[in-house]
Amino acid sequence: MDTQHGTWGIRTRTFRTDSCLVTILELKPKKRCSWHRHKQSWNQFYVIAGRLGIRTDIGPDGQQSVTNVEEGQSFTVPPEINHEFFTLEEPATVEEVAYVRYDESDIYRKRLGGDIE
Repeated sequence: MDTQHGTWGIRTRTFRTDSCLVTILELKPKKRCSWHRHKQSWNQFYVIAGRLGIRTDIGPDGQQSVTNVEEGQSFTVPPEINHEFFTLEEPATVEEVAYVRYDESDIYRKRLGGDIE
C-alpha cells in the first residue's frame, strides 16, 4: 500500500494488478479532482461515507451531466469520457476501482467441465 496526498485529499492504494487498481480516497470538503479521461480504464466510484458529485461529458457539443452519488451507491465512468469528481459541504470516503473491461473470450479451455469420470 502507498499513500499520496493531493489538494483534494488522501489516496491510499490498496490493491493493484496489471488490469485493476483499487484505492481509498479520503476527500476534503469543497474540493474537486482534475477534469480528465482515461484511454482504456473504467472508473468505478463507491461512496463509503458522505456524498460525491461526478461531472461527465454527455455529448460531442460540450454538454455535461452531474450525478450525485450517495453513501452506499456507486457510479461508473467508461473509458474516453471526460470526468471529474467533487465533494460538497462535507468530506467523503470513496473506494475507486480503475479496471480494464473484462473480455469474456479471455478463456482458453484445455478440456470442458462436466461429470467426473
